[in-house]
Amino acid sequence: MSKRVCIYCSSSDILEEKYIEAADRFARSAALLGYTIVSGGSKKGLMGVVADTILSLGESGAKGDIVGIIPEFMMNLELQHPGINNVKVVDSMSQRKELMREGSDAVVAFPGGLGTLEEFLETLTLKRLGRYDGVVILFNQDGYYDHLLSLLDFFVSENTMSPGYRGAFKVAGNVQEVLSMIEEGKREFLVPHNYLPGIKN
Repeated sequence: MSKRVCIYCSSSDILEEKYIEAADRFARSAALLGYTIVSGGSKKGLMGVVADTILSLGESGAKGDIVGIIPEFMMNLELQHPGINNVKVVDSMSQRKELMREGSDAVVAFPGGLGTLEEFLETLTLKRLGRYDGVVILFNQDGYYDHLLSLLDFFVSENTMSPGYRGAFKVAGNVQEVLSMIEEGKREFLVPHNYLPGIKN
């Protein structure tokens, strides 16, 4: 069955080649599997890599598709991808995030900066609160997010976050693991009984 997958990723054009190669591998598999990928609609960085790959394979008969969601004020900043036909222009970043997640079977956070981090953390919070039913995947390529995972564990040690947080998302180390998590994932709402630390059930 085809999947709808929201991706969060860097818009930087000066990334190491390994990040570009991983994004391209993911996009090739996604296109061949017939996934609909929802991105921020930019031609820059990993967003551009994924879009370029899916569009080029589409010309060869692959069933994958790409959808872009971009705020109007960012169209010049991030440079809207000219090849994406299905682009929705919205008023705000909040609208962008909500529409990107809407109806998705999974969200995947690739290596990225503040925007990617903010999108991932909001989605993780919504997952833990029982407000998002897709699979949440952190692509920890070459340990990129090790410091983030350590920070989250520190929150637990300080009793500001429940230790059950790790049950709300999956951590992948390579592209194949990302794809397997998407394929095997089931949409489900979590019961937010363990959202706060110290709650007795």
